[in-house]
Amino acid sequence: MKSKLKNLSKYIFTDIKFLSKVPFTLFITIFLVPIVLININYQIGLLFIAFYVAYWSIKAFQNYYFILKSFFELLWINKKDYKHFLSLLSEAKDLQHVVLIPVYSEPYDVIEDSVKSVLENDYPFKENITVLLAVEERWDEAPDNARKVIKKLSWKTPVKIEMVLHPADLPWESKVKWANITYATCEYEKNNNLDPHLTLVHSIDTDTNLEKNFFLISSYIFLSTDYRDNAIYQYMPVYSNNWHKGTFFSRLIAVWTTFRQLGESQNPEFYRNFAVYGQSLYCLKKSNYWSLDSIVEDWLQYWRSYFAFDSKFRIVNVPAVCKMDLVEEENFFKSVKSQYKQLRRWSWGCSDVEYVIPEFYKNNKIKLIEKIRKTVYLLINHMFWASASFLFLLIWYFPGFSFRITDSISTFTVPISISIISSFLFLTIILPSFLSTLIMRKYTKFRKRDYVINMAQWILIPFLKMTLFSIPAIESQFRLFMWKRLDNFETTKKLSRKK
Repeated sequence: MKSKLKNLSKYIFTDIKFLSKVPFTLFITIFLVPIVLININYQIGLLFIAFYVAYWSIKAFQNYYFILKSFFELLWINKKDYKHFLSLLSEAKDLQHVVLIPVYSEPYDVIEDSVKSVLENDYPFKENITVLLAVEERWDEAPDNARKVIKKLSWKTPVKIEMVLHPADLPWESKVKWANITYATCEYEKNNNLDPHLTLVHSIDTDTNLEKNFFLISSYIFLSTDYRDNAIYQYMPVYSNNWHKGTFFSRLIAVWTTFRQLGESQNPEFYRNFAVYGQSLYCLKKSNYWSLDSIVEDWLQYWRSYFAFDSKFRIVNVPAVCKMDLVEEENFFKSVKSQYKQLRRWSWGCSDVEYVIPEFYKNNKIKLIEKIRKTVYLLINHMFWASASFLFLLIWYFPGFSFRITDSISTFTVPISISIISSFLFLTIILPSFLSTLIMRKYTKFRKRDYVINMAQWILIPFLKMTLFSIPAIESQFRLFMWKRLDNFETTKKLSRKK
């Protein structure tokens, strides 16, 4: 009997094809729960509905509070004199910075702007900074663009600018960004004598422009952090480079992504890395750099490092702003398609369950309660990513699914009550519209009409949450369920800044 239970548990916690079906199964289950409860016990069903509506109502205001609090902390911390603090740290002069910039199909001026933002940083030890252009050989123009940047900018700065050409079609790799930057990091490491504990590797996107105090803040936070190798240093992404050229939905999705990072930075236990972050070289080596075949790496890199350090690991919030591009294409329909693909790629993080649960099963050094807590958070996060908006819309009508009490007054009053609450919540979009204006006007030039446009576009957020926010996540989970995997990393197209 014990051997049968052991074999069953091993199957449940290690079989990848079984685990791949869990996210979509939970997505379906959350819709069935209120209907089933209503037909088992009408009062319990109504209690579940009331709890769900109340939870998301409170959660919305809690998130707005966290966003505002985090933003004001960001402003306060950015006003500090980090040059003074950095001079007090004995290791500051020995700290090496390696800035990884993957180069593929991006226009020359986008790459140049990103490198310039590094060179123009207000940092006293620029000779310790290396810009490492991780260039994909499979895009014909990429090597030429990288060489042009090096030739134009390297002669007038103590910052080192180097290029590593990533060979096409290496047999042990997939065509993903993480294979490229892993190869570049390893090649750079071979040719340089680096102290792994005093080398901070920054992974950024090609369109990233670093704020002038980026290296001051990141150096100070890194050097003053206890057990600094046991951490990923998460920077603050703000999508503002092409703000005025972006469509309304690109702006809303971009600022919502920034909101999410600001809000989650107030919850250290479940904070995860996203888009722009740093790790010590020692941390990267211990976690075997990045995955060579993963479509999405943001959360997965946290988990790889977390297990490499047997759970003695965390995300450290670094209030260093990285300005990035919104999704932008030549026309509206191409922009919608490109935005959808980007969100689908992000939501493919639901495949982390295939890695996380087996690793928890194998690792005996992590406490059971922590395994349960973090697994539950992972599953619930992806379940609500796909379902929360649709369920909030449909849950008004679930009392009408009762087969027992068709004439109950609750059948009619509950939808009306929830409709009133939802209408009230809809009116609260004035809060995020105000917050987005407060944040974005700091990082991009706001004209008078932009205040009106930015406030008015938030009326469309309920529609977006049920389309571009939710549908890509549903597709990702359904694909995972059906074993129709995303196999290619489709880069988000970047347009020239001059257009």
